[in-house]
Amino acid sequence: MRIPKYAIPILVMLTLFGGYTLRAAFTQPTTQIGDGFAEGSRLECTVAGVKCKGTARFFTTLYEEVAGIRGIETYATEHRVIFTYDPETISPDEIRAVMEQLILLNDGREVQVFECLTQEEI
Repeated sequence: MRIPKYAIPILVMLTLFGGYTLRAAFTQPTTQIGDGFAEGSRLECTVAGVKCKGTARFFTTLYEEVAGIRGIETYATEHRVIFTYDPETISPDEIRAVMEQLILLNDGREVQVFECLTQEEI
């Protein structure tokens, strides 16, 4: 069986286009709460434990009642979280303390689900 000479370039182009399309899909925030254009300081953290849409959603629920948090964007594929916050109300160390708190499980155990590996103001 003979393969037409234009088949391989077409397959290469389709593969490149597919890769570009998937890359664009994976660079969008996994979850986003609050106003992404809010005024305030921004803090980027690498967080062990944020690894899928479910854990990203659970992570954001930790901050629902925390004063000073104006927005959170999670990128699960990169284990990255970006906070927009009011520096007069909450500090980066307090943001970290919330994420690293012990979580009570249904069986009565308390475990640390999330750990901040890096923290940088942007």
